[in-house]
Amino acid sequence: MSGSFGKNRPRLRRPEDPIKDSIVSNDRIRYPEVRVIDENGDQLGIMTSRQALWQAKDRGLDLVEVTANATPPVVRITDLNKWIYNLKQAKKEQDRKARENAVVIKEIQLRPVIDKHDLEVKRNHAKCFLDESAKVKIIIKFRGRELSFSHKGFEIMNDFIAGLGPCKVEKAPEMNGRTILAVIAPTKT
Repeated sequence: MSGSFGKNRPRLRRPEDPIKDSIVSNDRIRYPEVRVIDENGDQLGIMTSRQALWQAKDRGLDLVEVTANATPPVVRITDLNKWIYNLKQAKKEQDRKARENAVVIKEIQLRPVIDKHDLEVKRNHAKCFLDESAKVKIIIKFRGRELSFSHKGFEIMNDFIAGLGPCKVEKAPEMNGRTILAVIAPTKT
């Protein structure tokens, strides 16, 4: 048996936790004076960092930095694990609300030589998107000589929008290079 058992094995690392790493607590708080708030939210006054840490240890809790920008910095006596848990829950809630309020834009591409049935199918897709509260970007692309018949593209676009029913034209149809572009938003219900 040789002693080379652990030499080539990679070390297992814990995944980084940005919330936990950003918290300054207990011995890492090094200010001459701090304003202390206890676990009930009552102010205990201004004292040295060492006194505040002793107060926290006497209660079996931790000292957590709340605001470093204030003069003097504000610290709180609380359970560190509970503090981290509450911060993580607040972050999850904030992310959930951001996803809820995100604007979804769906795109429908048309051609100036599109058949009536194909146009109806695309219109039905657009109606479904609008019913799901998504915005719809409508694009008509021209190839080669089709560009000389851009007026036909505007007719198709206007008929398409008129057939969608109640909706708000957020961006009116306009020519942009070889494409006609319009953005339609659902009406508020």
